[in-house]
Amino acid sequence: MTSLWLETRKAPTAAELHTVDTSTKPDVVIVGAGLTGLVCGLECARAGLSVAVFDARGVAEVTTGLTTAKATCLQGAKTSEIAREHGSEAAREYVAVNQSALSWLREFCAGAGVEVQTRTAYTIAQHGSSLETLEREADAASAAGLQVDFSRGAPLDFVPFPIAGFVGLNDQAQFNPVDLANALASEIRELGGGIYQGIRVEGVSTSGTLTVHTTHGDIVTDRVVLATGTPILDRGGFFAKLEPQRSYLAAFAVPNGTLQPEGMYVSIDSPDVAPTRSLRSAPGHLLVGGNGHIVGRAANTRACARDLLTWTSHYFPEVAPTHQWSAQDYSSVDGLPVVGALTPASDKVLIASGYAKWGMTNAVAAGRILAERISDNAADSGGTMPGAELFDSQRSLAVRRMPNFAVTNAKVGVNAIKSWTQLARTLPQAPTEGEGVVHRHQLKPVATSTVDGETRTVSAICPHLKALLCWNSAERSWDCPLHGSRFSADGTLLEGPATHDLASAPSPEWKGSGN
Repeated sequence: MTSLWLETRKAPTAAELHTVDTSTKPDVVIVGAGLTGLVCGLECARAGLSVAVFDARGVAEVTTGLTTAKATCLQGAKTSEIAREHGSEAAREYVAVNQSALSWLREFCAGAGVEVQTRTAYTIAQHGSSLETLEREADAASAAGLQVDFSRGAPLDFVPFPIAGFVGLNDQAQFNPVDLANALASEIRELGGGIYQGIRVEGVSTSGTLTVHTTHGDIVTDRVVLATGTPILDRGGFFAKLEPQRSYLAAFAVPNGTLQPEGMYVSIDSPDVAPTRSLRSAPGHLLVGGNGHIVGRAANTRACARDLLTWTSHYFPEVAPTHQWSAQDYSSVDGLPVVGALTPASDKVLIASGYAKWGMTNAVAAGRILAERISDNAADSGGTMPGAELFDSQRSLAVRRMPNFAVTNAKVGVNAIKSWTQLARTLPQAPTEGEGVVHRHQLKPVATSTVDGETRTVSAICPHLKALLCWNSAERSWDCPLHGSRFSADGTLLEGPATHDLASAPSPEWKGSGN
């Protein structure tokens, strides 16, 4: 499963694969070549700092290349949620930060030749019972400074699915996120920065000289930015303050002359009322997303993916599916991004996370905040970047939002206990094609799957904090239900706070296999 963006990227990036001069000392090492890392790297390079960006997979290969790429300040029910939890001033500042990020994006894309389509963003209620929530969002967005429209019924757009009401915001943006990422990477290289793909960062030593440990040697630096979705270092305890969320997407080819929505849509209905949906157009395609859940905690991920096809074929019968994929993002316990120092004792290692699926603007804001902090531009500009205090990673997340913190971590505990109950069973025969099972073998927990006719057995224990893994039938991967690490069927690390592949495990002798 891969995204439309990654499948159709215009040309491969000029990769610097598996080679890095460990004798050099860059001013900044950035871990993660997604939007956050690339914006931070570019702004640091523009400030005259030497930059090295590392990514185990490649530019935009993970979250950035899997998003719908809707850059908007109207983000579902986000503004009203922030106003309720943090007050109207916080909501106003959040909107201002996102507006500034959107302006930065437009300016960069114009200069780099990245095509941007201006669209109206719509937050919609599919069911009448959600209209009260929708109206609260309209009021909060207006109070926060957005020029929004609220109305019952559907907007003046081609929308064949039910809409009970909408909030609309004009002049928002959509684009190809891989084109954007490649353009950012190109400018970083032009300014002398290095982008090293295929090299995994496995740890950072902060005692004495700041040293980054990679699969191809150690790098000494002055600052480290962990732009990895969730921090790969546990020192700040952010794995307990962030919740990993997975959502599903599909692209559909649209025949010439076929009507499709022009705007960008996201629904705010609760899942028990109507399925979550996100829509936008792309050249020759319609993108449909939804059915999100906490990583590793969906009973049937294949059904989540299949439902998008069924729903779309019902309301858009002329389109045909071309791509299916899913994406991962993180939400903080208080609903705001976390940007800043990994620990309160030092700002040598910086992080950014918690965009809650609105990374196209929040990632840009985070990258700029971190770059300014690193380059000390705040002293020259007379103040810190907007959002630096609101998003500060060292705010008292657990204290200020203790109920959310307790609930989030109680769910983690319940799933940890639940997953270990799977060890009561042995496996008499290999799983069928596309299936995976956690079971006992030689008194050890192992994970066995069959993918493309090959049965593989690996350790069932996540190397991050030793949780038992769950099989993701939609993507044929092993997912951690605690903190969101994910692994391929052969144990290769895909994403998450883990930094190592799954350990190998002996293959059982299946009944009737002849082994």
